[in-house]
Amino acid sequence: MIENMQIIFDFNNSKEYLSSYTLEGIDDKKIILKNAPPKKQDLGTFLLDFMDTDFDDSIDLTLFVYKYLFVHLLTIYDNALITDKTNYHIEIEKDKAQDFLDWIYSTYSVDFSMIQINLERVFRNKYYDDILKITDILSDEYDKLEELANNEKDYCAINELLADNNTTAINYDLNTFFMNNLPENISTNYTFSSSSVDNFLYCIVKELMSNIKNIKFECCKNCGYWFINKTNKKQKYCDLIYENNMTCNEIAKKERASKNEKDDIYLQKCRKRYKNLHKQVSIGASEKIENLFRFFKEQYPIYQERYKEGLINGEELMEWLECMKIRK
Repeated sequence: MIENMQIIFDFNNSKEYLSSYTLEGIDDKKIILKNAPPKKQDLGTFLLDFMDTDFDDSIDLTLFVYKYLFVHLLTIYDNALITDKTNYHIEIEKDKAQDFLDWIYSTYSVDFSMIQINLERVFRNKYYDDILKITDILSDEYDKLEELANNEKDYCAINELLADNNTTAINYDLNTFFMNNLPENISTNYTFSSSSVDNFLYCIVKELMSNIKNIKFECCKNCGYWFINKTNKKQKYCDLIYENNMTCNEIAKKERASKNEKDDIYLQKCRKRYKNLHKQVSIGASEKIENLFRFFKEQYPIYQERYKEGLINGEELMEWLECMKIRK
């Protein structure tokens, strides 16, 4: 059905296909909507675009709606506008379209922002913990929530969100979905569909989790956009171009490399301590100092990297350095 959003996950080729349409201006007064082949894009693109949209900003919300949800929300706003739900071809007065967009903002801005918050809580494994913070300790649910909060990991809260009023369905009519132009080598034979944006998103998260090994949803510390990390390691910066044709990850590496002993007072002090310990050991220090020097060489690269990554600040680095001294 046209009013339902549909998506195909082609995991073998790392692509997703979304139900789509085109919007064109006829003249100064009218726009036309036409059916279009499904939108092909990288896996997780719809989810990330949703997470990175500022729904408090009417322009940002409108751009997202134009790209993905115009027809879906139009059927909710005024289903009578769509007379042919199989091969739709709809003309809308621009004034009517503007009223529609105003309605979207007033109706969905807060709702979409709340979905974002829920997903952020899931991605940070803080969904149950945040609920627990606003739950009265005398509530019958408190003990259960406390247990869920203590055991929350691997984005497990998505199961509860998806189960709540789930409207997700599976459809096998790929020919209709692809307008009789089925792609070659596609690795699935069904679509997921939903009549609600929240369930649609929760379904996407669940499918990505279930089919991509080591998947992590992370927020870039530089640009603040969410991205999907498929490696075993935690990654704090994304690979999107940010400025000067450099990605956030490349910018972070460059800045980290420039933070060295020559211009950083905290690393200078660490280097000075290393030299002092090395000198003492080289002229025949006690066993206690030799052990301390050995421990320093093992631990310093770890603390140095933590400092350069911004995981600890200069004062915290100095607290560790204080432990690298022999007390009389």
